[in-house]
Amino acid sequence: MISTEEREQLKRNSRGKLILDRLKMETFNQKTEILLANHPYLKAAEKGLLTIGQRRAFAQEQYAIQLSDATSFARLAGHSDFTPSSLSNVKTPEPIITPADGSTDLFQFLLGGEVFASSLLLDYATGVGLDERDLSSYQPCHKAQLYPTYWSHMSLSNKRAAGAAACAVNFTAWGGMCRRLYEALRKPELNYGYISDENEIDSGLAFVNFFATPIDGLDQMAAAIIEEENASYEDIVEHVKMLQKYEVMFWDSIFETGEGVKL
Repeated sequence: MISTEEREQLKRNSRGKLILDRLKMETFNQKTEILLANHPYLKAAEKGLLTIGQRRAFAQEQYAIQLSDATSFARLAGHSDFTPSSLSNVKTPEPIITPADGSTDLFQFLLGGEVFASSLLLDYATGVGLDERDLSSYQPCHKAQLYPTYWSHMSLSNKRAAGAAACAVNFTAWGGMCRRLYEALRKPELNYGYISDENEIDSGLAFVNFFATPIDGLDQMAAAIIEEENASYEDIVEHVKMLQKYEVMFWDSIFETGEGVKL
């Protein structure tokens, strides 16, 4: 038998899920997904035309993004004192926020993911001829960094519900792009130089593959936060739109920075 408390929790999560479903059906979201699915960076990758400059730009911009996003996720998870200058050798702090059902807080989960993936990004960078000194001394592109800048803005404003919704709505497209990028880079006929054994992941591609892997229970974690914050659709929608706009601009930037060919 389901308890009254559990029944009420399901009702609350259902309301959050309805908001997520509405956001996913919006025209702006569908247009963004089409833009990303047809992005020239992906097309170049799949045609074997992605330059070393474009592949390096991905690592260089992601290095700054990871540190910024990790700090933003930490703040949204309640860690106001998480301010590392680098993610190298950083440990994920113990949880502060515990959801009512005893599960993991979404932002605590995302923080752990960013910390874990930091070493994978360094492996990717090595594969394109860069080390951490190169990454840390690189001057990030303003256009590419608008995405993490907006996350920082939301974290400072403690927009947990909006951030959670953006993750649930936007991460599917991001993960899909990483999956296609991973598959393209490992094709031997495209000569990117990675191991193509289907049973083995080249260490240089582990970062891309990590973000290509769907997050189990993402919608449920996001819906729970939306309900906990008692957020409405109107509280959330503009933030989701802005992050989607800046996500497209990230991909535009790394394509342009690498001096790509027009397709």
